[in-house]
Amino acid sequence: MRYAIEVTFRAIPDYRQIVSEELWKAAVRTQQQYQENLEKGLGAEGSHGRPYVGTGEAIARTTCFPELPGADEYLVKGETMQHVIAEYGREPGKRMPPPEPIERWAREAGLVPREGETFDDMILNIRRHIAAHGLRGFAPGLLAMQTVAPTVEESIKARFKRELEEH
Repeated sequence: MRYAIEVTFRAIPDYRQIVSEELWKAAVRTQQQYQENLEKGLGAEGSHGRPYVGTGEAIARTTCFPELPGADEYLVKGETMQHVIAEYGREPGKRMPPPEPIERWAREAGLVPREGETFDDMILNIRRHIAAHGLRGFAPGLLAMQTVAPTVEESIKARFKRELEEH
């Protein structure tokens, strides 16, 4: 009587392609998490306490793209000054911010001047307050990275396992 155990390994798709695809998916998840963090006012350095003001532009301009063609490096980027301020804050004692973004934010937020105050006076007072007191950053991008990065290795392993089971 004879017994034999036969094991056959079939090729799975190129491992580089699998890793690249999973890294791309992680980059997209990071972008989505960054946008969600802005929308909710959440960050690695604490909470903004409310949704980050004027998030429409910041959310729309949170992008994700390959860093270099053919490389497995993907860049998740906030392309506005709002991103920089949300991430790092604005130091007190600096020059007043320009009026245009403050005016746009005030209109989006539905702010109305106090009695006896004009809209321009209100904007000037907000700008003065920001210049004097600064704005605290809350690091929504850092939180997005800290949320997604730990999942990447497991995603790649799970993808390899699925590919091996299918082939």
